[in-house]
Amino acid sequence: MNRRTLVYAMLAILLVAGFFLTQFRIRPDERPLGKPEEILGLAQRTDLNVIFILVDTLRADRLGAYGYERPTSPTLDHLANTGVRFSNHLSQSSWTKTSMASIWTSMYPNRTGILRFDHAIPDSAVLPAEILKDAGFLTAGIWRNGWVAPTFGFEQGFEVYHRPEIGAPIGSIRRESKNPYAKLAGSDVDATDGAVEFLRTNKTDRFFLYIHFMDAHQYLSDEESAQFGTSYSDLYDNSIHWTDRQIKTLLGALDEHGLREKTILVIASDHGEAFQEHGNEGHAKDLHREVVYTPWIISLPFSLEQGIVIDAMTENVDVWPTVLDLVGEPGPDGADGRSRLPEILAVAGVEGGSEPVGLPRPSYAQLDRTWGKADAEAEPLIAVTLGKRRFMRGFGKHVGVKLYDMAEDPREEKNLLAEGPPVDLREFDAAIDAYYAMPEPAWRKEVEKVELDDMQKGQLRAIGYSIE
Repeated sequence: MNRRTLVYAMLAILLVAGFFLTQFRIRPDERPLGKPEEILGLAQRTDLNVIFILVDTLRADRLGAYGYERPTSPTLDHLANTGVRFSNHLSQSSWTKTSMASIWTSMYPNRTGILRFDHAIPDSAVLPAEILKDAGFLTAGIWRNGWVAPTFGFEQGFEVYHRPEIGAPIGSIRRESKNPYAKLAGSDVDATDGAVEFLRTNKTDRFFLYIHFMDAHQYLSDEESAQFGTSYSDLYDNSIHWTDRQIKTLLGALDEHGLREKTILVIASDHGEAFQEHGNEGHAKDLHREVVYTPWIISLPFSLEQGIVIDAMTENVDVWPTVLDLVGEPGPDGADGRSRLPEILAVAGVEGGSEPVGLPRPSYAQLDRTWGKADAEAEPLIAVTLGKRRFMRGFGKHVGVKLYDMAEDPREEKNLLAEGPPVDLREFDAAIDAYYAMPEPAWRKEVEKVELDDMQKGQLRAIGYSIE
C-alpha cells in the first residue's frame, strides 16, 4: 500500500468512526438519554432512589452553570446542563442550623423556631426521611457539620445517621484561621468513602441517602484542586473544585453498581459565603445576596439533551415538596414551600405543566444575630424579596433598613434608602408583618433548648463558630 492509499484509508476510517459517534453518543455518564415527558413517569416507578447532597457554604455564583468564569465545578455543571437548574434560588438563613431546619421542614425560620445555637427540632416534627422511610426507602445520613448532629433533632427518620470515620490525611491545603479551634478533623473524602460503601452494600435496596459535605466551609482542598490562587477567595474556589471531584467519585460508584439510571440526585446548599462585599467575611452575620444565593440542581435518572432552567425565584423551602412530588410521595404538612414540578414541566413544554398562580410571592430569610449567645436578647434580621426588590429590616439593638433593586443592582451595592428619593416601604413592612403572623406548627411549642457539654461545644467551635 502506497502512502496516498494509506492516507485515504485512514480518512475513510475516521469518517466511519465519526458517523458511529454521531449515532451512538459518547456521554460523560452512563444514564440513558431521556425526554422531559419522562419526568411525569418518575412518580410511578418503584425502583427510584434519592440522594441529597448538601454542600455546606456553597455560593451559586461560584459555579460554572451559574455563570462563573473559573472551571470550579465541571461535574456539577454537567448535572445542571443535563438536568434541572434553578437559577434564582435563595436559602432561608445564612447560618446552618436555622437554614437546615427550614430545608427539612419546608417552613420559614420564624415558624420552626430553630433560631439559636441550643435549639433542637422536636420529635413531633415530621421530616422527609420519615416520609421516605414509611414509603419503604432505606434511609441513611452522613454528616460532618455539628449543627446537624442528632443532638439537635436532625436524625429523625434515618435508620443510619452518623459522622464518618476519619480516614488518611489528604495533604490538605486550607485557609489559616486565628481561631485555635477552627480546624475540623478529616475531609470530605471520609464522607465520600462512607457513601460509596453504602452504595456497595445496599445497591439492591431502595434508598434515600443524605450526604453533608463540609470542605467548602473549611476552604479545604488538595494539591490537585489548588489551581486558582492563594487568596481567601481563591482557596474557596479550590475547595469547590475539590468537592466537585468528590461528587464525581460518587457518580462513578453509582455507575459501577448500575444505580445511576434509577437515582434522583439533588444538590443544594444551606447558605453562601461573603468576601467583604458588605464588610463581612464568612456567613451567619447578615442576609445579603452573597450569603443566601445558593444552587439547587436536580439530576434525573436520565440525561436531558437540553437541561431545564427555572428562572423564577425558588427557595430552600421548595426543595423537599418538589423532590417528594417527583417520587410520588406526599409533601410535608404545613409547608411554606411548594412543589416546583408543575413549573419544571411547563418550562420543558410538557403537557400537564403549569405556571404558579399568584406570583410573585414574598421570599423570606431570617437570622438571629445573637444566635451564639446564651443570655443575649434576640436581634432578628429579616429579609423579604418581592419581585425584583429585596428589603432587609433589623430589630433589637441594631435596627436598620436596606432596599435593593435586584434587576439593576444584583450585587446589592446601592441601598435605595441611603440615596435618592424617599421610598414607600409599606408593602415590605406588611410582608414582614404577614411573616410574623404565620401560624406556628403544632410541634413548635415543643422546641426546647439543648444543654451542650464541653465536647459538643468544642466540636462546634472546630468548624469556626463562636459560642458564648
